[in-house]
Amino acid sequence: MRRIATLARLDLTPDEIALFADQLTAILAYAAHVQGADTSDPALAADSTVEPLHATRSDDLAPSLPREVVLDQAPDADRRAGVFTVPRVLGS
Repeated sequence: MRRIATLARLDLTPDEIALFADQLTAILAYAAHVQGADTSDPALAADSTVEPLHATRSDDLAPSLPREVVLDQAPDADRRAGVFTVPRVLGS
């Protein structure tokens, strides 16, 4: 967990390291459990008695915020280009 925190440039307390290590262990255990699922029979996946994992909803159009309003609220934006500027993360 310390190595991951270093790579992510996170300054974690010992309590946070212990908490996140436990959470990461649980996530990896669940991923291993999912990997063990039998996917050899596609008919099982299409079983109508099983609740779908995702629900769909209608895609209602709604107005978004005007770009100028959003850029005016951004701490560091290039208003002429109409984009946000952020600190470089990769390759720095």
